[in-house]
Amino acid sequence: MTAAAQPALTTAIVTKDELAELADWERKCAAAKKKVSAAEKELDFRRQSLVEKVLGLKSSADLKKLSPEKVSKLQARRLEAGDWRAERGAPEFTFTKTSEGSYPAWKQLYIDELGETAAAAISADTPTTYSYRVDVAPV
Repeated sequence: MTAAAQPALTTAIVTKDELAELADWERKCAAAKKKVSAAEKELDFRRQSLVEKVLGLKSSADLKKLSPEKVSKLQARRLEAGDWRAERGAPEFTFTKTSEGSYPAWKQLYIDELGETAAAAISADTPTTYSYRVDVAPV
């Protein structure tokens, strides 16, 4: 192939406007992530406050250990015992499971050291954890 037969290479140009727009969106995204993080912290605080009143659990780790059936039974039992009550006119609410699974944090290290089979056996014996949200009925 001769030099004349080779296709011409084009150089991609990165413009100032392109970079300025990207920088602006990076800032907007970082600000939005900060707002989301702050909102999640506030939500977690309020959710835990409700968990303490209704279920009598002192930590989110305690809630994560309970299956949805146990949460429902604990809520009903504590209501019947008079440990909590909803204000007159307050909307109904439920604790709704959002995820479940066994998540041993050390699993990959264990696989590296002792193999997939040993890690699978440990994972099978790891207690299931649950995540919840609170669904509040419209007023």
